Amino acid sequence: MSPEESAPGTPRPASSEAHADRAGEIAGGGPLVLMVLAVGFAVIGLVSLTAILVSAFFQWTVWPGFVLASYFCLPLAFLLMVVLVLRAAIGRRRT
Repeated sequence: MSPEESAPGTPRPASSEAHADRAGEIAGGGPLVLMVLAVGFAVIGLVSLTAILVSAFFQWTVWPGFVLASYFCLPLAFLLMVVLVLRAAIGRRRT
């Protein structure tokens, strides 16, 4: 028996093709990037909305940057999440 051969009955490691496929998914990272962007925009939008509500409660003037951030970030996060759901549905349909 050569060093490259495994003893009978020992589990064999997964093929290198499976590792290459998995590495391609991780290296591509398209859905992961979209997910991080969606969560980031949602957090920014929610923090801005919270700042608006707190300033309105204490009757302070609202900084327009908070209004703009919540106005753009929340819908953008929602659209990115919709894209992620549609990609997942199409990917499952193909398999």
